[in-house]
Amino acid sequence: MLTVADVLGLEVIVRSAPKVVVGENLLSAPVRWVHVNELVWHGYMPQNKQLIMTCGLALPDDAHEIDALFAALANSNVSGLVIQLGPRYAVSLPSELVSAAERHKVPLITLQVPAPLNQITETVNLVIADERLEVLTAAEDVHQTFTELALEGASPWEVVRQIALLSGRPVVLENLSHQMLAYDSANEDPNRLLLGWEEQSRQIPSITKTGDAEHCGWLIATVGARGKDWGRLLLLPPAQKDQIANSATLRYRSELTSLTLKRGAEALALNQLIGASEEHGERQAHAVLLNGILTHSLTSKEVALRSRAMGIPLENSQILGVVIRRRGSHKLSPADVRRLEDIVVTAQHRQRIRALTAALDSGVVAVLMTIKRQDDATKIIESLSRILHGLAKDYFGSLDAGRRNGSELIIAVGPSVNSICDARRSLTSAHQALGVAMKSDHPISTRPYVRTQDMRLTGLLRLLHDDSRLQSYVESEIGPLLEHDARHGTRLTSVLACYLDAGRNKTAAAEAAQMSRPSLYDRLERIERILSVDLEDPRSCLSLQVATQALQVVRQNNVL
Repeated sequence: MLTVADVLGLEVIVRSAPKVVVGENLLSAPVRWVHVNELVWHGYMPQNKQLIMTCGLALPDDAHEIDALFAALANSNVSGLVIQLGPRYAVSLPSELVSAAERHKVPLITLQVPAPLNQITETVNLVIADERLEVLTAAEDVHQTFTELALEGASPWEVVRQIALLSGRPVVLENLSHQMLAYDSANEDPNRLLLGWEEQSRQIPSITKTGDAEHCGWLIATVGARGKDWGRLLLLPPAQKDQIANSATLRYRSELTSLTLKRGAEALALNQLIGASEEHGERQAHAVLLNGILTHSLTSKEVALRSRAMGIPLENSQILGVVIRRRGSHKLSPADVRRLEDIVVTAQHRQRIRALTAALDSGVVAVLMTIKRQDDATKIIESLSRILHGLAKDYFGSLDAGRRNGSELIIAVGPSVNSICDARRSLTSAHQALGVAMKSDHPISTRPYVRTQDMRLTGLLRLLHDDSRLQSYVESEIGPLLEHDARHGTRLTSVLACYLDAGRNKTAAAEAAQMSRPSLYDRLERIERILSVDLEDPRSCLSLQVATQALQVVRQNNVL
């Protein structure tokens, strides 16, 4: 909305040589409309934020009536009174008018060059209408943008990114503990935004009405729904003030920025309701950071900065990567994944463990724990694993696989590391151990969790399953046997695997292959001829066993 100062700066007014007689410090008053009044002033009640223009022909002469008139103008919250000199007042205004305007703090302006007031007001009102239309159009665009984001279930990071894009200012979404959930630095230095975030944020007072408070250049909007607040959106002032834009442009930007913040807060509140969880935004923030670590899309410096702002500092501590998955079908339902994520968070709270926790696309819940360097990581992870197994039994009940393996869950743990740079290695190692455990028909560890060192030969082969050198090794060792099976429809490769897995015990091998011993002997002789090997030679058998196990690994789809 234009101010009195903006109106006086318009060319159509400048030509009439405006002079501020009273209220030089009141020219920031907004002008909703400009109105010409040459009627009798008695009983006239102007409208709010109206700038009145007159030649003064009907203004009273009596000092008391003048005072009453300006009192009415002040009570009506008019933007100001503009009097054209000439018809009534030739050179200057009477002292009674000036004194009354000063007493009631009503801006009083004179136009020293005569001009048709109707033409002036028509021009000014067109400018006001155009600006209002521009604001309404921009507001509709903002409303449409955030409505679409809310309907599409956009993440807090996407909503915050859109706020920053529209406002051109850094934005942070935080929870009630002043921990960062999402942010966008608007191409400014993230250190300025996040360094010591909690201390910065606590200096900014809370507000009761969303989107209408500004403190030291900060705009704040409370985020929540159904009478329950869960966070705040904070819009930081730009690093440099715009020295070129005029006051009308800056005010337009301010109005649009406030509206953007308010609509963004509404979209976040709606998404929180759809998420059906008070921790929905926090988990999404954890997921973004964990994916950034796993994909190398974030530097160690960025990870350190974000984790500190989220209240989970990773520096100067042990870092432990853990991944958890439910046993059973490789395709888990979204409900199962949410339940698994719930029990992991619950177990962490019971152990008072600080960690980044989120469900990844593969149905695995990843955890990056931070442990004090003097604490025993092994004891902590053992205690956490036992709590997880107990909670999983309550949540999921008993499955056949769970009964056979003793638990509903597979918990895989990577090595403890002391640097953020190695955090990805710990998580990746945990993923690899989980993959081996998922493919194994038998438990690979007596502990309530598995580690990379429990993977043994199968684990090593799994790590190398997409390496062309391993595939070449398989072909060189048992390639002729595979070709024979393919051409003749036999299953000699399977028989060889049974024989080697049975430790060359022919009785056990025949039973595993579901054939008689004479039939097994015949198959073994044919295998020796095809491969030109001696199956009584331990070295040959070792090489062949590695090849058959590698074949199984290469043929399997990676579960992760």
